[in-house]
Amino acid sequence: MKIAAVYSIKGGVGKTASAINLAHCAANSGLRVLLWDLDPQAAATFYVRTKPKLKGGVEKLISGKQDMSRVIRSTDYQNLDVLPAEFSYRNLDHILEEEKRTRLRKVLKPVRDDYDLVILDCPPSISSLSEQVFASADTLLVPIIPTVLSLRTLEQLNAYLAEIDLDVPVWPFFTLVDRRKTLHKNVMESLKQDYPLQLSGYIPYSSVVERMGIERKPIGTFSRNSSPAVSYRSLWQEIGQRLSLLKEPTVASAQVAAKAAETGSTDISTAAPQGAATGKASAKGKAASKPSAKSASKKAAGADKKAASKDSASKNSSKDTSKSAAKGKKKGGNLGD
Repeated sequence: MKIAAVYSIKGGVGKTASAINLAHCAANSGLRVLLWDLDPQAAATFYVRTKPKLKGGVEKLISGKQDMSRVIRSTDYQNLDVLPAEFSYRNLDHILEEEKRTRLRKVLKPVRDDYDLVILDCPPSISSLSEQVFASADTLLVPIIPTVLSLRTLEQLNAYLAEIDLDVPVWPFFTLVDRRKTLHKNVMESLKQDYPLQLSGYIPYSSVVERMGIERKPIGTFSRNSSPAVSYRSLWQEIGQRLSLLKEPTVASAQVAAKAAETGSTDISTAAPQGAATGKASAKGKAASKPSAKSASKKAAGADKKAASKDSASKNSSKDTSKSAAKGKKKGGNLGD
């Protein structure tokens, strides 16, 4: 079982949206996924239409006195379960102060064989809970906006990890990207030089992401072909590959995702071949693109007739032009003047 924490010191960077969509993409790839909402605001819990209620409260859960099977809830999506948050999570920092750094991982031990991946949706802070996350996670997925202040929080995170002597891999990725802005492009280029572990995928700015609050669903369920949905699928492929949970993505799917993200289009029909969404549609497209032998000969014959007609018209036009030129010379005129 792998543990990936979606974490950022800064709020408003698309952290919860990323946790939800990456968990949904991972579940769609066939993995058994548990989404643990650690934020007392319970936004992730809200998005998957689960009540923000934890039997026995968070203190009983952390102490190990609560059976995990009684607090984990299934969602509307196959292979995806959620461990919901509630307002009692506001006390989680105090509860964890006296615990060892790896307490969160120990809490998850009873379900270790039930899930391939656990995604933690973390609150934006540096606290006892944060240290528990850093010590328990196999990687930190850090969403950042391509601005100077957002980059500064990434530097603060790395400095803090060095200070508390924790060597957890940090994989930053960009969200709310507007490729039309020079600042965004410059910041994205600068990060590549300083952070070799940066994920190549990024999430474009789009109103589709904001609609998650209305739909209360992952983007892939209500706007599958939008650029954010395609980008999250591509980003998950890269993350899953790094975690050794997935095979390498196909070149075609990576190219489609890159083009959709770059154009910022809400519809990737221009980026992907028509009928690429399903195998049946693709097969129909191929069948339609193969004309019969008779049809091909008819088209070839028609093309020859058209070519002959054009040559004849060209010769007649040339003769007419020569006659006109001769008449012009007799009258002493010049057609070029």
